[in-house]
Amino acid sequence: MAAAIDAQSTDTDVLDELSAPFILRCGAVLIDYIIFLIFPVGGLLSDRIFSGGLDIVADSTLWFLAVILSIVNIVLLPLICRQSIGKLLTGLRIISVKGERSTSGAVLLRQTLGYILTLATLGLGFLICLFTPKARTLHDYLAGTRVVRATRREIRS
Repeated sequence: MAAAIDAQSTDTDVLDELSAPFILRCGAVLIDYIIFLIFPVGGLLSDRIFSGGLDIVADSTLWFLAVILSIVNIVLLPLICRQSIGKLLTGLRIISVKGERSTSGAVLLRQTLGYILTLATLGLGFLICLFTPKARTLHDYLAGTRVVRATRREIRS
């Protein structure tokens, strides 16, 4: 029984060590935001550089593409691989509080309603990770998840 408790506390300690630092989480959010702006800024730059633009598509189409790309990045990718592009590039992953693979329902709740509530608090829901012991945000508490540094896997040839 004592060995099981020690193993459990060791797993918790390892998870605490793997908790995503605030600066990495900020980097992931920044990358996701840049991805959102790729099409609109690209259209604006082509308009300025080519004096009148390339007339490829209208501004509303570029914003529509940006929204679709963001939905795929913020909702669908985390449902499939538990990472957005920003989290992938910063080496972060969404897991359950217990350290297991989070359920699709929890990820969907986190990435939709959780993000809406975090935005509704003007970012304060994100900043609470600075003051919580496991660096969890409002949307993490809502969905029963946490963000950790993803472990690297060796590729054997």
